[in-house]
Amino acid sequence: MFNYKRIEDIFNYIRSNDYTTAAKLADLFKVSERTIRTDINNLNNELQGASVQLKRKAGYYLEINDEDTFNSFLDSITSKESDSIDLDSSEDRIRFILNKLLYSHDYISTDELADLVYVSKNTFSNYIKIIKKSLPLYNLEYIVKPGVGIKIIGNESDKRDCIVNETHPLNEYSTVSAFSKGEKIYYNDVEVNYIVSLLINVFNKHKIQTDDYKLKNLTIYFALMISRILNDDYISVMNNTEIPNNIEKIMNEICESLSNYYDITITRGERQYISLHFISNIKYNNNSIDDQSIHNLIDSFLEGIYKGYNFDLRDDKILRSDLFYHFRTSISMMELHLENKNPLLNTIKTNYPLPFEISKTILSQSSNIITFPEDDIGYIALHIGAAIERCFSGSIKKKAVYLVCGSGQATARMLEARLHNVFANKLTVVKRLSLIEYLNCTENDFKEIDCVISTIPLDQSYVPTITVDFSLNQQDIEMVSRLITSIDQSKYEKIKKFFDSSLFVHKKKVNSKKELLGELSNLLLNESIIGDDYLDSVYKREELSNTNMNDVFALPHPLNVFAKQTKVAVAILDEPLKWNGDETVRIVFLLAIKNGDSLNMEHLYDVFIELVNNTKFQREVMCSKTYDQFLKTLIQHIQ
Repeated sequence: MFNYKRIEDIFNYIRSNDYTTAAKLADLFKVSERTIRTDINNLNNELQGASVQLKRKAGYYLEINDEDTFNSFLDSITSKESDSIDLDSSEDRIRFILNKLLYSHDYISTDELADLVYVSKNTFSNYIKIIKKSLPLYNLEYIVKPGVGIKIIGNESDKRDCIVNETHPLNEYSTVSAFSKGEKIYYNDVEVNYIVSLLINVFNKHKIQTDDYKLKNLTIYFALMISRILNDDYISVMNNTEIPNNIEKIMNEICESLSNYYDITITRGERQYISLHFISNIKYNNNSIDDQSIHNLIDSFLEGIYKGYNFDLRDDKILRSDLFYHFRTSISMMELHLENKNPLLNTIKTNYPLPFEISKTILSQSSNIITFPEDDIGYIALHIGAAIERCFSGSIKKKAVYLVCGSGQATARMLEARLHNVFANKLTVVKRLSLIEYLNCTENDFKEIDCVISTIPLDQSYVPTITVDFSLNQQDIEMVSRLITSIDQSKYEKIKKFFDSSLFVHKKKVNSKKELLGELSNLLLNESIIGDDYLDSVYKREELSNTNMNDVFALPHPLNVFAKQTKVAVAILDEPLKWNGDETVRIVFLLAIKNGDSLNMEHLYDVFIELVNNTKFQREVMCSKTYDQFLKTLIQHIQ
């Protein structure tokens, strides 16, 4: 087995080609030619019965010296899954070094660590600087012993948090079915697949529910626990922690199986530690929680949404059931001081800003006792977003569509079927047309037609038109969705009513966030859009959480909804303004929302989502010196 992934890939590439230059390899693996030469030397140290040679003006090639020995070597590296660790990027190498230090009880020399990841002393020093910055987050200390080496000291639970977060970061795409070879290697002598199988069997036996992301998360904590025990590192007993009896019985069952399989002793402290992670990664309910108090919270929450945003979700039984279950689980975890990490939080904030904003604002008003963290609010926002979709899906008239396809009935039928599958409640295909049939249509033929969806570009049309692929890919689906929401009124009218030249400023520099919010608030006040208490509510909302959507755009707004019109005061800044700590913005939309303007808010948030996700849009908005330029840019990009 090769020491790291890149030399394995280099070996396979050279082996499958006659000659390969160092320049070609350097370009292929995005490293320098000097690094390639080092890799070739390391590769030759590992090869048996063969070696990589260099032919002038031709490149590297594989020379087999002993056929039998080489074949045996090949068998040894292909008979089981490769143990090569991926060290191709600086991030990979930093994670490897950190993991090595966290597993070491003794000092390790810097030369030894640099050799392990095949980098120079200068590069290694830069890696250590990065590692040292992360350690205070986990109450860990970096120790240097001159002439001996370096080590990391600290509490065992802090070390494990560091290992999970820094050497093994999870994301929304990280599922139990996607353990990479590199991930498995981090857990020395721990068979990850056995843990997964054991957990699934226990979940089925006890009817425990979880999702794939949390199953992987839990698997990682079990694998880490075993790996640390095998490394003679243990969690101390937590005297103030009580594990519910039903969970304790299940954990004893799991720990008994793991103890027998790995021949280890899982101490009381370890069982407490893993039990808490177990609870935080399953759908857990605490029987001591008063169900009526949760129903009261739901009543208050939905009433607040109705009064503040005019979305009447109070009779949505699906939403009530989902919220009851979620609130019950969240409160149970809070009582045990457990976090419910949401890997989709940033995605939810970006793509579902209205449901997230509704949830965050109304929950802060509905619950004086419980403070829900943003990770939780993200999940709640998904339930609210789905309920809003249900609320409007039955009341929206289906759009009448002409379908134009230039490649025959078969592709037209395929596209029609795809459209029906995705937009069954939103549009109806009135007629399928060939290009010739379409060109023969008169204006009178489009009187009852809302839009045209075509697989070929159309030069002219009496109604809004978009071009899609007959397979209707994800980008096409998004285009159709935007088209549907824009039909009832022109984009110009829809956008323009939210903005006004009297509510627009372009400034070279602003001294502070407070100064800008005050100026924009005065613009709204001068137009009699808001009252005197508006700005205080904006400041209170700023205290809740950040309103900067990215490093360019901020969307401040009040905690309460009480504007006379839904309007946006806009500031375009030439110089970045500090908004949240060191985070800066250059586009600021101060939002004033009229009570009951919920449907219009959906349209307005389309603008915000586009501005968050489209960097070209951001650049052009920042270049807008006048209101007319700004409005023209908005309309062009939304259309």
